Amino acid sequence: MKKQKILIVDDEQSLVYVLKKLLEDEFIIDTASDGEEALSHIKKNEYFAIFLDIRIPKINGMEVLAYTRKLDTKPNVIIMTAQNTMVNAIDAMKQGAYDYITKPFELEEILGIIEKIKKNENLANKKLEKSEDFLDTLLVGKSKTMQEVFKTIGKLSHNNITVLILGESGTGKELVARAIHLNSVRSDKPFIVVNTPSVPSELLESELFGHEKGSYTGANEKKEGKFISANGGTIFLDEIGDMPLNLQAKLLRVIQEKEVEPVGSNKPAKIDVRIIAATNKNLKSMIKNAKFREDLYYRLNVIEITLPPLRERKSDIPILADFFIKKFSEELNIPEKRLSADALSFLQSYNFPGNIRELENAIRRCMVMSPSSILNSEDFIEILSNDENNLIIDDKSLKYKKTEINSFEDIIRHKIKNYAEKVKDTEINDVYKSIMGLTEKIIIEEILNLYNFNQLKVSKLLGINRNTLRKKINEYKIDLKKTN
Repeated sequence: MKKQKILIVDDEQSLVYVLKKLLEDEFIIDTASDGEEALSHIKKNEYFAIFLDIRIPKINGMEVLAYTRKLDTKPNVIIMTAQNTMVNAIDAMKQGAYDYITKPFELEEILGIIEKIKKNENLANKKLEKSEDFLDTLLVGKSKTMQEVFKTIGKLSHNNITVLILGESGTGKELVARAIHLNSVRSDKPFIVVNTPSVPSELLESELFGHEKGSYTGANEKKEGKFISANGGTIFLDEIGDMPLNLQAKLLRVIQEKEVEPVGSNKPAKIDVRIIAATNKNLKSMIKNAKFREDLYYRLNVIEITLPPLRERKSDIPILADFFIKKFSEELNIPEKRLSADALSFLQSYNFPGNIRELENAIRRCMVMSPSSILNSEDFIEILSNDENNLIIDDKSLKYKKTEINSFEDIIRHKIKNYAEKVKDTEINDVYKSIMGLTEKIIIEEILNLYNFNQLKVSKLLGINRNTLRKKINEYKIDLKKTN
């Protein structure tokens, strides 16, 4: 049997060498180090697969990918890049890439992709307008689990398939639904959100399907339902697991018949609506307990996207935190702040039961309440604590609820006890070093502020020489707002 061809395009020669050695027993391998050379090969040959880096000289990888999509026989293009942003992942999949991998990757990933291609899991061409800037404000993450989510969004862009999004509260299910809508051919049409549990069950049918005037007590005028409002666009049914069984049957009929019947009317109205549903509940378990219709479940779950909780994607916490800091700096019109090393360490050790929403709220509160340009672990420990005796910030009034502490010793004891409780079940094993370092840093920062950053006076008060003080300032990366 004649060997098929694979093209490897990358200006990193060591990577090209490794991939060539991996695949040359089974395939004829061509290589290129820039976009022009790649196009020259593509015009002359038919390739089983092309491994293509985005950032290559002369002509970039996305342009090369775009060229391959114009061919009658479209090769399976696998994008390779170290720039694993959401926009790259979605855009690559939208433009028709077969897959998207980020460097560094395992060779098993390459072999797995080859096997998938052999099974003819080819993706359709995707040609939609970019919404890069807006999407980057919706979804942030470089973890492999989120990269898979971004790829799935890209794959869904060309069709109207019903999607079911699963995940705990606060994981960003609505944001994913919006991203799917914005990457679809319906992006210029309405995106209507219905939060099922927020609507009283007796009014939910009217909310979804509308009602005629006089159809029930209080129906003083005709109302257009959410499905009619979403016509031509997308409706997002959040927390679908809370929908009453009688309405589940009516929703099933809407999906099957593509029409809605307002309450009090016998004239169905045809609709063209894409449905995206989401839930934090275990629908399979609810089906077994006769609390959710099995037939509706399979109608909704044509494509399933599962969002990981934040505790399973902790590598994304620095990126998310930086994003929220910039966001709230602009929204609240306050100077941009930064996380200290100990703050980041604490955030990555915390399990975030409220997921991304909890992290977002914590960053916002710290931005408002902390007078320092640097956010420390102490700021977050207090905010994220559930202990009623701790310092708590009311989310609406942004006012303190003060803890009753009588002495300096009580303050220290209280704070150390609070910190120890927070980290006792984590992987942190150098609490002494962490607390002592944090304490020393805070002492130096506060005395520097007290003496208007006069290092000579500060060193005398602390009882250390000036050289030692300077070393400590450098060691703890203390921000000197004034120079002497």
